[in-house]
Amino acid sequence: MRHFRYILSLILIFSLSGTISAAETADGMLKKAAASINGSTGLTASFTLDYGSQKISGTMKAAGKKFSLQTSSTSTWYDGKSMWTYNAKNAETTLMTPTPQEVAEANPLSLVNTYSANFTAAFAKSQTKGAKTIVLTPKSKKLGYQSVHVTIPDGSTFPSKLVVIPTSGQKMTVSITQVKNGQKLPDATFVYPKAKYPKAEIVDLR
Repeated sequence: MRHFRYILSLILIFSLSGTISAAETADGMLKKAAASINGSTGLTASFTLDYGSQKISGTMKAAGKKFSLQTSSTSTWYDGKSMWTYNAKNAETTLMTPTPQEVAEANPLSLVNTYSANFTAAFAKSQTKGAKTIVLTPKSKKLGYQSVHVTIPDGSTFPSKLVVIPTSGQKMTVSITQVKNGQKLPDATFVYPKAKYPKAEIVDLR
């Protein structure tokens, strides 16, 4: 399921302390978020994805640009070069070398990392108490998004919620909870554990 990849990584979403001044700009907040994401040594988190009538929960682990995602039906691993996605329903694993766009579909936080090249940022007109919401508007329709809404809690440099609105299809909302940052995660965390799924068919799309 192509849309399902959006979850990935959202696990890169953590809550680090750091006071954000009232004069902070949307650009400034996103630059801090990108720096924190890229500089992470490792984190784990729980997430919930709302997509239409579907509500999916899972856990995610991440370190820098690497991530892994576990749910009851689908699991994904990305080691910075290759991406594996296991579908429990048909016991099939797809292997690919993703493009930057495909990485973004799997990990919405990569949109934060590259926002300055592809989006313009501005604070949302409507704000909720205790957080700031930033709206990313694409510079080109070719990106495939109407907008991306990033919510960052006050006193934090990481998003707690990401709403992705594609040009076609329904919006996806990812909420992050129970974040544990500063962990040491081995490289094997982000590589497909072939021995765990001995009967799975591997479809190599590279």
